[in-house]
Amino acid sequence: LDKLSIPFVGEIPDCSPKKSLLKRLIEKKDKKKQEGNKTREVIIKEGSRNIVNEAFRVVRTNIEFMAKDKSKNAIVITSFNPGAGKSFIATNLGMSFAIKGKKVLVIDGDLRHGSASAYVNSPSHGICDYLSGSSDDWKKYIVKDSNNPNFQVLPIGKVPPNPTELIEEGKFEKILQE
Repeated sequence: LDKLSIPFVGEIPDCSPKKSLLKRLIEKKDKKKQEGNKTREVIIKEGSRNIVNEAFRVVRTNIEFMAKDKSKNAIVITSFNPGAGKSFIATNLGMSFAIKGKKVLVIDGDLRHGSASAYVNSPSHGICDYLSGSSDDWKKYIVKDSNNPNFQVLPIGKVPPNPTELIEEGKFEKILQE
């Protein structure tokens, strides 16, 4: 990190419960069995003052402070490592912005796994239906949060056999522009 010439916006502490190695191995094996039934929960809550909520508020504030051009309002979260926490960061940072009154749309761009989609119970229809041409209206797949109307997720729907080709078609760029 010291050698990078990009700004550092903050850090999020590990909030997962500490478990023994044996317990983690058993859960990993069970996780593979239940991959299709996975659901996750956004942990950022309005009014919460725990360490993780505070850390997301710091990151959000730093991002707002650094944003010079207010018309550029997209944030991309990426990593080359699976399981690095991209979906966790995206959804919880998104909720942090939504609590502050900003309208947020988390687009699940991981067409191979749909990790962010798990935060809205992994609906069977989503962005892949639009990208594949099954639908002309991507907005109808948006899932609105029941507790905060400013927070929305565009899930992937069914995992496609050709995710790279779907992204290259140009429709994904249209979604980002809109």
